Amino acid sequence: MSDLWQPSLYLAGPEVFRPDALAEGERLKAICRDLGALGLYPLQEGEVADADEIRAHCIGLIGRADALVADISPFRGVHMDPGTAFEIGYAEALGLPVFLWSSDSRDLVQRIAADPRHGAGRDAEGHLIEDFARPENLMIVRGDQKVHAAPQDAIAEAVAALSAAAGRRRDEARHRAIHHHTRMMVLAALAASLAAALAAGPIIDWLTGR
Repeated sequence: MSDLWQPSLYLAGPEVFRPDALAEGERLKAICRDLGALGLYPLQEGEVADADEIRAHCIGLIGRADALVADISPFRGVHMDPGTAFEIGYAEALGLPVFLWSSDSRDLVQRIAADPRHGAGRDAEGHLIEDFARPENLMIVRGDQKVHAAPQDAIAEAVAALSAAAGRRRDEARHRAIHHHTRMMVLAALAASLAAALAAGPIIDWLTGR
C-alpha cells in the first residue's frame, strides 16, 4: 500500500457502552494503524453527551470513512446493538463497503429458543425464528458476506479490499493517461503531415513552373 494513502474505517459497535470504552477504542484504532488504516472511533474523550450531537458526530464520521467495520455481536439480547444496525444501513446507503465481525458465530436459529407449543421454528411468543444460516438478520448479513470472529480479521479484510480497489483505480487512471497520450501523439503526427503537405504545394508549383 502507498505510504501516501491509508483507508479510513468507521468502527461501529456497542463498544462505546463498555466501562472501558475509551481504552477499547484505542485498542481498535491501534489494530487499524498496525494494518495500515485510520480508525474512526465514535467516542472521544471529553465529548459532549448530548444525544443529537452524538448522532450528528457519528453520521459525520461515517461520511468521512472509506468503509465501515461493525461489531454485530449480541448486545442486551440475541440481536446486535440497534445503533450499529442503523450505521450499517446508513453506510450502505452511502455506497460504502461494510465488513462484519461477531463474538458469537451461531446462527439465529441456534440462539433463539424454539417453543414447540407454537409449532416448528417459532419462539415463546409464536413469532417465526429467522432461519437463513446467518448470525444476524438477513438485512444485516448478505448471503455472501463473511462475518469474522475478531475485529482484526474484519479490519484486515477491509484494508485488503480497499487497497485492491485503490490499485484498480490507479491502473485505470494510468491506462486512460496512456490512451490520451497516444491519441495526442497520433493527432500531432497527423497535424504535422497535413502541414507538410500544405507546405509542399507551393514548392512543387515553383519547381514545375506552374
